[in-house]
Amino acid sequence: MARFSPFLGLFLLLTSGSALAGERTEESFIPNYAVASSYFTWSGDTDFSDVPGQFSQREAGIEANVPVIMREGFRLTAGVQYRWNQFGFSGAPGPLGSSTFDLDRVDLPMNLWKDFNDRWKMWVRLQPGWYSDFGTVSSDDFILTSLALLSYQWTDTTRIAFGGYYSRDLGEERLLPAVGFIFEPDAHWSLALTFPRVELAYAPNEDLLLTARGLLSGAGWNIADPAGGPGDVDLNYQSIRVSLGVDRRLSGPWWAYLDAGMQLAQEIEITGAPYRFHEDLDNSAFVTGGVKLRF
Repeated sequence: MARFSPFLGLFLLLTSGSALAGERTEESFIPNYAVASSYFTWSGDTDFSDVPGQFSQREAGIEANVPVIMREGFRLTAGVQYRWNQFGFSGAPGPLGSSTFDLDRVDLPMNLWKDFNDRWKMWVRLQPGWYSDFGTVSSDDFILTSLALLSYQWTDTTRIAFGGYYSRDLGEERLLPAVGFIFEPDAHWSLALTFPRVELAYAPNEDLLLTARGLLSGAGWNIADPAGGPGDVDLNYQSIRVSLGVDRRLSGPWWAYLDAGMQLAQEIEITGAPYRFHEDLDNSAFVTGGVKLRF
């Protein structure tokens, strides 16, 4: 069974930024303010690696943020995120059989960015959330995602960052160190080694951004026991996504984006007495499309 090393799963970058000429092209490590975005992800059906049966998934989400304090060298924002996942099982072993799960996630992110000087910056993110099928809601549905990072401008072209990250986004609760490296030789190119994401970005002009990336992906939910037991169980999914993407300005602050690639090393599991299910999945294709509102 594939497992993600803690040294790979360091932190997720839930960010968005601009790709204007003369600015950083990467979806910034210390991000510019993005007011809203929405997306839909289609994934190809895939087989279980070791047993009969198929698995399918769909995903959609929307996010909105508002500035609370916006000053030179200091920004505080608050927002709301909603994410919907649908997991489908066909011919799966045990009580899963042929079943479908509609899974919901609601988060209330708060972000603080502070510039101490030209070289040192800080980013703190607190994100309470509920991850559930909302059949029943209990304290087990709640989790606090948190991130604290310091960024240092090492040279004119290189930044490093370090800190800590706690989340359930990689399929189970993890407390991990965070280390990142970003190389920006000019205004058009950026290479980010900020695990669990590796990204190469190129902006040929102010209206277009091209990216190649690989990242760890996943989530966990507290759901009703599919075996019909009285208690809830945890459903966890994780994968490695490798993709190519394009962001294109539509008009003013409105951008459209498309990202397509493969999902590798996929796993899905259900834990919680008396039922346990864990299976690896074959590789599958995915396509994500959406719009962003950037300032």
